[in-house]
Amino acid sequence: MIQKLIFTVSLIALLFSIYSCNSDEPTRFTEIRLVPIEKIDSIITTQTQIIVKAKYTTPDPCWAFYKSEIINNDTTIILKVYAKYEGQNCPQVVSSITHIDTIYLSSAGFKKLRFWQNDSLYKDTTVVFASNYNITFPDFFVERGSDTDSSYISFRGRKIHPYLFEVEGTGWGIIETGILLEKISQPQKLFFQLMGECGTVLTQTWNKTSRTQIITADILDTVNTLAFTNLYRNTDTINVSR
Repeated sequence: MIQKLIFTVSLIALLFSIYSCNSDEPTRFTEIRLVPIEKIDSIITTQTQIIVKAKYTTPDPCWAFYKSEIINNDTTIILKVYAKYEGQNCPQVVSSITHIDTIYLSSAGFKKLRFWQNDSLYKDTTVVFASNYNITFPDFFVERGSDTDSSYISFRGRKIHPYLFEVEGTGWGIIETGILLEKISQPQKLFFQLMGECGTVLTQTWNKTSRTQIITADILDTVNTLAFTNLYRNTDTINVSR
């Protein structure tokens, strides 16, 4: 009886061993890796967050999203996406996954988004996060002087975004010196002046030129007046208040 039982157990073990060796089921393993950004599909900003939808390249179609790693210092946001492979038999063709990340922010401003491509390369893009800002400084356009004696100046301001206000100063300047619009912060006032970038030049070519600058809402909230003059011609100063 004991010999029969031993024989039966041995036979079962042998059959199990043969079945295991002949099984066509492949050995399964998993792998997790960073996947590079392929394309940014959309970036949506709300009152408190930025929602990013993007496509990431995978080695083949059998990879799926695993996790996101977001490093956020409220000015620069680094996004890294990981994918996971479960060991399936898969066509050897490059594929991609689409994933949506939500980034919560505490302050308005320009935000640089950096998407991982490899350890030494990122795909960068910058967005404006307005939070609950809504610029109330009025749009304006004021002009003075005349082109006949190159005393003409004009000063324009307009809201181009809930968080951004563009100012444009126009006047006559010397091309060879380079012409820039400089901003000077004063109590309750931002003063803009058209001026040259460098010193003495051998030739002087006068040209009517416009230059612009962007003011963010948090800066504009601290002033009541915007002013402009042209240092090339010592023109009158244009003052615009709320």
